[in-house]
Amino acid sequence: MDMMDLEPLLVNINGRPANTRIRRRNSGTFRSIVRNRCFMLFLFGLFVFVGILVIYYNPDTYWFAQHPSYTIAPPPAPLQIDIDFINFNTIEHENFEFNINGSDVMVFLHIQKTGGTTFGKHLVQDIDLESPCLCKRRSKKRKFHISQQELDDGLEVQREKRKLKCDCFRPTSKTNWLFSRYSTGWKCGLHPDWTELTECVDDYLNSIEELAKRRYFYITFLRDPVRRYLSEFKHVQRGATWKKSEHKCNGKPATRSGFKPEIPPCYDDLNNDDWGDVKLKEFMDCHSNLAVNRQTRMLADLRLVNCYDRTTMSQKARDIIMLNSAKTNLEKMAYFGLTEKQHESQVLFQNTFDLHFKTPFVQFNETTSWNTESDLNQDTIDRITELNHLDVELYQFAKTLMESRYKQIMNKNS
Repeated sequence: MDMMDLEPLLVNINGRPANTRIRRRNSGTFRSIVRNRCFMLFLFGLFVFVGILVIYYNPDTYWFAQHPSYTIAPPPAPLQIDIDFINFNTIEHENFEFNINGSDVMVFLHIQKTGGTTFGKHLVQDIDLESPCLCKRRSKKRKFHISQQELDDGLEVQREKRKLKCDCFRPTSKTNWLFSRYSTGWKCGLHPDWTELTECVDDYLNSIEELAKRRYFYITFLRDPVRRYLSEFKHVQRGATWKKSEHKCNGKPATRSGFKPEIPPCYDDLNNDDWGDVKLKEFMDCHSNLAVNRQTRMLADLRLVNCYDRTTMSQKARDIIMLNSAKTNLEKMAYFGLTEKQHESQVLFQNTFDLHFKTPFVQFNETTSWNTESDLNQDTIDRITELNHLDVELYQFAKTLMESRYKQIMNKNS
């Protein structure tokens, strides 16, 4: 029997074909499914979009984000600005010499609390030269740090300090062979770092001397990071602030006030002269404390990380670029010493520059920071170590590099 013959039988009680109702029911169900599916896709897309935004602005929070290792070099960074300086390998492998009678200039990068004051005085007072630096002292009043109670009582304590100033001129002219605190003074800012010095030294010398093509020999001293950090803490307790440091980068000083300052102060510097009453926990808790990883920051080319602007990259990426830059610059330096290796540091300097000190360097095994460290529990020391993890890795790199250089010189002399 043909289906056409059965069609009159396929009716409901209202006289309508049964398959009509079925088609309407199916049609409504399909539209409902489509609407629900579109809504679910919209919700899913919205969820993914919000998730991407959250991860983008907080990349260090999530376990599934790739965290780069501190010991693995990051993707190639922008090329560092070229400066005309002579590195250690050039000196050792090309029978090079520091020409004090020519246009060579030694630039001392003085990092706070690394023994730089002692070494700086060695440079101007202790090198055996045909024409030594001419030094004199000028009077300068310096206020002791006093307690809040003494301030309330109106007590002000001052002492006279003799400030050392030396002229380190070449035997043949009135031009400088040494750029340092005790020779030229802080002409590139108070305790200028690598970025400030490389942007400033040549321009400054050109402004006071005849234009010349100079060769620069950068030198510095490093120190155990935990002891250096504690030494800075004690120094700040005594009233040190370094307020006059500008932290210039790309020709502009870092902002310290206003909307979202780049280096917000750790204390109320408008109403207080210093941070003299600070406790160690408070010192460690300040996120903008420049004592943290100071050696890495001062040796790195900060132009590679957009200076002190922390909003352009994650902290992890910033740390890696700074650490690798600091290692690169340290390795290219003509000389560096270690506070904990005074004898080796003196031998390296004398062999590198063929300049000899009249007195041996003294190794001080017990300092204020050493005594402070011995009074701390292990948890506190561990936290200081973690805070300064970049300096810890940089210092380990420096120790290995110095040992290699020292052995190289000893083998050469033998």
